[in-house]
Amino acid sequence: MLIALTLAAFVAGVAGAWSPCGFSMVDTLAPHGYAGRMRVTVVACAAFAAGALAGGVATFGGLALVGSALGLGGGAAAAVAAAALFVAAAGDTAGRRIVPQVRRQVPESWRRVLPLPLAAALYGVLLGLGFTTFVLSFAVYALAAVCLALGAPALGLAIGLAFAAGRSLPVILLAPMQASERGVELAGAMGQRPGVLHALRAAGAVALTAAALALALGGAPAVAAEPKLASRQGTDPSVGGRALAWQRPGGGAGIIKRIGVAAQQLPGSDTGLGPQSVVWREGDVLVVAALDSLAQTLRVPAPGAEEPAVSDRWLVWRAREGNDAVLRSIDLSAPAQPAQELLRSSAPGELGRPSIDGDRAVLHVATGRTSQIKEIVLPTRRVRVLRKEKGGPLLLNPSGLGGKLLYVRSSLLGQKVLLGPRRGGSPRTDKLLYVARPPSRRDSGHEGGHGRHGQGYPGGRPPPLAPRSPEGVRITLWTTALARRAAYVTRIRHTDRGVSTQILKLRRR
Repeated sequence: MLIALTLAAFVAGVAGAWSPCGFSMVDTLAPHGYAGRMRVTVVACAAFAAGALAGGVATFGGLALVGSALGLGGGAAAAVAAAALFVAAAGDTAGRRIVPQVRRQVPESWRRVLPLPLAAALYGVLLGLGFTTFVLSFAVYALAAVCLALGAPALGLAIGLAFAAGRSLPVILLAPMQASERGVELAGAMGQRPGVLHALRAAGAVALTAAALALALGGAPAVAAEPKLASRQGTDPSVGGRALAWQRPGGGAGIIKRIGVAAQQLPGSDTGLGPQSVVWREGDVLVVAALDSLAQTLRVPAPGAEEPAVSDRWLVWRAREGNDAVLRSIDLSAPAQPAQELLRSSAPGELGRPSIDGDRAVLHVATGRTSQIKEIVLPTRRVRVLRKEKGGPLLLNPSGLGGKLLYVRSSLLGQKVLLGPRRGGSPRTDKLLYVARPPSRRDSGHEGGHGRHGQGYPGGRPPPLAPRSPEGVRITLWTTALARRAAYVTRIRHTDRGVSTQILKLRRR
């Protein structure tokens, strides 16, 4: 899909040279024109190309950033983008008039009052922006819609560069050739052969159709976020208020980092944050304290407790009882009441780390056949299934906030950090925030000196194998935490030299 979109952008840019502005640029940068000599033409052409690239990135990359800031992307956005591509492809194939059309041309006076390289750079910016002069194909509008809808900055950057390269290439190739008769003939043919423009629009339509099919069949593009390092040695992140907490690897103490305050070690481990509270474990006791002052407000006996989570009203934790994992809660408005059992799972089943948002807790529940993310409405103890996978894929360690759900999906094909609506979402359409190779390294699929056989497969071609992790390196994505503007995930890296456990900070986009 990325290849099809960048190809369509390049062709749309080339088509843009068949405009009054394109013809004007060839004449302006020619050695016999305002340049006066070939050396100035070469410098001006380079400046024109640089300006066009800047303009293309500003338009298409900027639209992608706007889409990212608005939280767009996912399955619905992919459907809208695919529809826009199909409509544009139909219009360009039929050779329809471009509507709406921009009839503005570049300022003619710039080439007379400014040094030509500077004027050429500014002209390049205007042409690279795409919508400040004549639009010669519906692909320009469709590609802009795709960038905005998908909200993928890397994709917007690629489309912007490809469009600008296409729009500047005919100019910088033909302008230096205007010193020869052959070059003049080629430039004249641009305006005398409209069939070339029709062919370019048709070629762009083919690329648009291919990209639309890829989007319609495969959903939004998998564009991973560039992570930042929140902690070089930490696991089990938790977010509450304006604070971030985590656990030191290997069962060490909890660490809390609040805005304007240096990171501070807590008296216990297994730290969890709520909007106004923090909880940690001291042996078989869970301690609830005020988030701002760390003053203790409640101590709850909880034998076998681990992985507590807290909100303004609820305290939830997982406990071990022999071969069983149990999820319990207490109402902080009535702390004298006995703890309530919410869920129980017997081996080989497993309950994951809980997370609370208001009156709702989420966690993963794994059995021998399924992997599920469940939501528990704490006042009523009603249980709903939010996500479900059968067979191999695992859904792990969810976090919820404001109607959104963050979790890890791990399979033989790779590991993904996904963000989607709490209810009504799917691992197939949720937004991809980060990706890693599979947690285990498969074999090569054949012995040394041999290749994979194709016998029994359609056409004698075996299906592609899952990605193979580097030898000696194993990465596991684990616990998560969700904030309003960021997401956090634990990344565990095993090598021959040891284990490193880090917390990555991802943009929610």
